Amino acid sequence: MIHISRKVILPNEMTLSCIRHIAKSSLSTTQTDGDVSIIFTNNTEIHNLNRDFRDVDAPTDVLSFPSDEVDPDSGVRYLGDIVISVEKAATQAKIAGKPLFDEISMLIVHGCLHLAGFDHSSDEQRDEMKKLQESILANLGIKNYSWPEEI
Repeated sequence: MIHISRKVILPNEMTLSCIRHIAKSSLSTTQTDGDVSIIFTNNTEIHNLNRDFRDVDAPTDVLSFPSDEVDPDSGVRYLGDIVISVEKAATQAKIAGKPLFDEISMLIVHGCLHLAGFDHSSDEQRDEMKKLQESILANLGIKNYSWPEEI
């Protein structure tokens, strides 16, 4: 299940079913099963999280908090949380001259890939993750590829 929390306004075309579809497509591509929470917020909140959990005193576009807990009642794995600053995404989309929908979609895919165990701490990992991210976006019909700003 994909749990969604909206603390800010999203573009009209970014419906709950659309968000779930993007996340499920990302996870199924990586053959990863489990529940995920996606939280849409602003720069202030993500700045605080970035400072508290990564020691980076600035807002960022997306943060992933992996988990590997299993619900003892259902047996379902909880993959973790994805936090996206819609405010930061809007700034990045404007600078890149692309729709906000595409930027947020890319951040959802990126966050899901992190929860599926992908990383970009080496050039090889970065290349693998970037190619996979672009492939998922292409399969979703999103052609405005980008890579999160903070990487």
